Amino acid sequence: MNNLVKKILKKIDLSSVPSRISTSLSDNQAYPQICIQASNDYRLFNNFRRNPIYNQILEHVSREEGNEYLRLISNESDILAGINKFKSNDDYGNPRMYEYPNIGMIAPSTLRYIKVLADLKRLFQTADNLNICEIGVGYGGQCRVINAYYKPATYCLVDIEPALSLAQIFLDNYILHSVLTYNTMNKLGQRDYDLVISNYAFTELPRTIQDIYLNKVIFNSKRGYITYNEITPQEFNSYKSDELIKMIPGSKILKEEPLTHPKNCIIVWGVNV
Repeated sequence: MNNLVKKILKKIDLSSVPSRISTSLSDNQAYPQICIQASNDYRLFNNFRRNPIYNQILEHVSREEGNEYLRLISNESDILAGINKFKSNDDYGNPRMYEYPNIGMIAPSTLRYIKVLADLKRLFQTADNLNICEIGVGYGGQCRVINAYYKPATYCLVDIEPALSLAQIFLDNYILHSVLTYNTMNKLGQRDYDLVISNYAFTELPRTIQDIYLNKVIFNSKRGYITYNEITPQEFNSYKSDELIKMIPGSKILKEEPLTHPKNCIIVWGVNV
């Protein structure tokens, strides 16, 4: 944690957020408070993607990583043809944007969402008419990118309440194809999904919480795409990638490209390639 973040943390009044055990790495009281503030104050919403505390969890993709994501999608001509639709993700929150060859100004985090979209297209061919569940939704950026290209039937966003509030504020600025639902862990019912997505979030949970999502969502999903990382503290006892592969029927490990951490990988199942 850098000195600027430490100074801001000291100034934030966390009295409105009850003290409790964190359920994930992002559920650390400071991050939820930023989400709440941005949800309730449009001036803060206009700049939340540059907030240094928020950037500890999200919107920290570097310009150089953005170049790598662009390289990986450079052959996806049909996806790149709609680049202006994806760039609309950056109309809100004042993200850091950079000039990239042939596509102009865009946030590198948006390029990452587009790269995940390209992976979904390659692995599953389509997301049209699917019932999708995303575990750990950030501000809704991945949901919006998918909806800008495909027409999912439903899209269930699952996260802590403050993050869901911010995602709803963000997504309400767009006309989306999916019927959206917003659920916390305990509000989420057990049901079958066509596709479950989690960009790092699932693997940043304690094992006891992971078990809930495994039983409510993952074991009941025909297809899955989980970006795995291994950064949780030992007391979380989070599942390792080899354990998850044994537990999720038909799953396999793919390389994460670009590799953002030595032990990262992508866990998929129900693929059509």
